[in-house]
Amino acid sequence: MLSITRRRAAVAVVLALLFVVHVPLTSQAKAAEPLAMQVAKRGDPRVKHTIETQNFRVTFSEQGARILEFKNRDTAYPRRDNSDIVMPDAEILLAPYIGTVGTATQYADSNLSAMVFAAFNFAKEENADFVKITASAPVVLLADKNRYDATFVKEFVFLKKAPYFKFSIEIRSTAALKLQNLMLYALPIIGPKPESQGSFRDYHHYSHGEKFELAYSGGGGGGFSCGGSTTAEKIINGPIDFFGSSSRFLILNMQPLFAARSASIMPELHAPETKQLLRTQTIHINLGDVVVEKDKPARFEFISYMGPKHESNLHPDDDARRIMPDLAKFHKNLYKSFDFGITEPIRDIIVSSLNLLYKVIPNYGIGIILIALLLKLAFFPLNQKQAEAMKRMGELQPKIKEINERYKNNPQEKQRRIMEMYKTHKVNPVSGCLPMLIQLPVFIAMYSAFSDAYDLWKSPFIPGWIPDLSQPDHVFSLPAAWPYVGGFAIHLLPIVMTVSQYFQTKLTPTSGDDNQRKIMLLMPFMMLFLFYAMPSGVVLYWTVQNALSIFQQVYTNNKNKKAAAG
Repeated sequence: MLSITRRRAAVAVVLALLFVVHVPLTSQAKAAEPLAMQVAKRGDPRVKHTIETQNFRVTFSEQGARILEFKNRDTAYPRRDNSDIVMPDAEILLAPYIGTVGTATQYADSNLSAMVFAAFNFAKEENADFVKITASAPVVLLADKNRYDATFVKEFVFLKKAPYFKFSIEIRSTAALKLQNLMLYALPIIGPKPESQGSFRDYHHYSHGEKFELAYSGGGGGGFSCGGSTTAEKIINGPIDFFGSSSRFLILNMQPLFAARSASIMPELHAPETKQLLRTQTIHINLGDVVVEKDKPARFEFISYMGPKHESNLHPDDDARRIMPDLAKFHKNLYKSFDFGITEPIRDIIVSSLNLLYKVIPNYGIGIILIALLLKLAFFPLNQKQAEAMKRMGELQPKIKEINERYKNNPQEKQRRIMEMYKTHKVNPVSGCLPMLIQLPVFIAMYSAFSDAYDLWKSPFIPGWIPDLSQPDHVFSLPAAWPYVGGFAIHLLPIVMTVSQYFQTKLTPTSGDDNQRKIMLLMPFMMLFLFYAMPSGVVLYWTVQNALSIFQQVYTNNKNKKAAAG
């Protein structure tokens, strides 16, 4: 009995000791869950730090370690050099914060504001291969009534001779912390802001689960886009393959080297009464619930590309991968972010041809004229078949009109007689449309190639008239004081295009009646409205095509006259 009692006492002592030991261990192992963030002081926006590489000139602010300027350098073409991709009155913040974007949480907005305005300390490291900027800010994290000291670090590593950089976020703490929904205020809409917006839209893009999507700024997209768009807040759940922001010629792509939880698109925000733009469209990345262990930082890394929409730049060379090995992990679908549409392969061939011609004759305007001539020669047999088909259809119009009158009350018989006549005269009514359908993808690709190609940006054709093939030509503007039309810009090239298309239409025989012909003669003037604000490269191509079509039609008409006379 005594032994049993002793054993029970021993077990009780052991359990008591385990309980005493276990309680402090558990409390130490459990990470605090802060909800709010505070910073020691606000940064001075006047204090700036600038780095320069062969491809970039980047200016940071002490306040928030935000990017104030991100210059795209193109020393090979000085007109594009120092073009800023940061929109006016906007910055690239890349600010981490605790909370969930788009919800009415108590702390999310204040947490973001804390990091946006925090004072960061800068350190710079540089060698022949790269330049590294490390910016750190002390932060106090609040959990209930407890305060925990932490340090938030932003690190940028820019390659000296390639358009790539690596961005990292690191969180250091002397206590175990669990940051629920650590967010990254990633990217705003970027620039450069075009001189003439036209039908072009800036957009965010993202890929998740190999599915690529677009979100246009303000909703809707210009051109021949095959991506989706959104005007409302949108949350994309699941890991993000890559994301970015794009303007017409330049793009900023970021690819996380970890499994992010989700991404959120926040739309433009306007003042209800004045409609003033209060916030541009932004994209936020949810990094997940992050545990920061004592003296063991949490780190998140991204590989990034900023520069022209050139596919070759999405394939880093051996030297770049030697310096920054993670560049070998660039996602295979990154090219989709350029958003060149379904005719992308044809467009790329056209742009490559344009660049080859530029090496021989350094004027992209002349290159466009030569490509128009080459395509007209390539499609000459098809266009001749179309012209001959339309001529035969025109010759049959009196007989078709007679059949329509005779069998107007018997549609079945009328259709049978017309088809029988087509068969007798070996005429296919669809053959006139077939050449146009075959050429349609090329026309769409031409529009893309001559409207949003980086190569045409700020490229002059005729100085004083067409100084930039990516913008409408500008002769003069009407006086601003004139009512209704004051300040209206006069573009000469679309008017020349309209006149040339009118004469082309007048020379072309039609297979319809007089009313149809009158409608066709009005089409060039409708095209004037469509093409008036388009890039001069597109209008130049269409004008040259019209001129070549006029010569072809004169040749065809003379050939038909000789055949009729012989």
